Amino acid sequence: MKTKLLFLSLLLTSSIALSQVMAGQVDDFEDGTVQNWVIGGAAGPDDMPMNVSDGGPNGAGDNFLTYSSNGMNGMVASKMVIFNAGGSSQWGSNYISEGIIAIKMDVNVTINDLNLRVAFQGSGTRICTTNAVAVAAGSGWTSITIPISPADFTVISGSSSVNDALSNVNAMRILSNDTPAWSTAVNAIEATIGIDNITASTTLSTQDVQVQNDFEISPNPASSKLNIKLSNALDNANVTVYNVLGKKVYSKSLSALESSIDVSNWNSGVYLVRVSNDKQTITKRFVKQ
Repeated sequence: MKTKLLFLSLLLTSSIALSQVMAGQVDDFEDGTVQNWVIGGAAGPDDMPMNVSDGGPNGAGDNFLTYSSNGMNGMVASKMVIFNAGGSSQWGSNYISEGIIAIKMDVNVTINDLNLRVAFQGSGTRICTTNAVAVAAGSGWTSITIPISPADFTVISGSSSVNDALSNVNAMRILSNDTPAWSTAVNAIEATIGIDNITASTTLSTQDVQVQNDFEISPNPASSKLNIKLSNALDNANVTVYNVLGKKVYSKSLSALESSIDVSNWNSGVYLVRVSNDKQTITKRFVKQ
């Protein structure tokens, strides 16, 4: 009897350990499952996030997670919110002791632009990252970093400190909203997101924080000429411009840090300007008058 009790105790201890967040852990979805990422409410199987076996950021054969929100206010799956919670969640426990200061992931957004944030619940308090990472629809797979040091959060509800919440996390959410929010305050939006390689990172480089500032476009809006100014981090880059339907309208190698594009003959509307080299890809929105 004692042997059985000892075995059960060891089994329970192992189960608990496996459910704790660890520095450097990655959800890469190569096991063919959704790795505990779900949505709430009265969602049925067709509403839930799904594992796709092909077409991730590494191309053919690379699994990733996908989820679509319908934007129908008050209906199931109306908001861009997925979460990972419960005793089997790999994203619970103590982020402070593990030294985790950022969540990194690869994302692919379509239909509408998203303002991505990370939110946690712990010690009876709900917190959400103060600053969002904007990802343009149609920009393809993009690597993003969301800082999660205590100073990066806004308290949504509860009386515990941000440090206490991060030391005792029992639910993690990835969501899109214009302002920090939890569930009921998140706005409905129609969008589809692909997510891969969700990583608990202990590093946060300057490049990660300032990735959106690695090139500038001006004037914006413009009617005749679009100027592109690159930082030194984007040397040997290519520029590609797409219209809102995803059709390529311009492509060129950039041999200088400053260049111009004649847009006088382009149709008026919104375009996506993508600049990339062998290290990163960044997309910004441009309006042609």
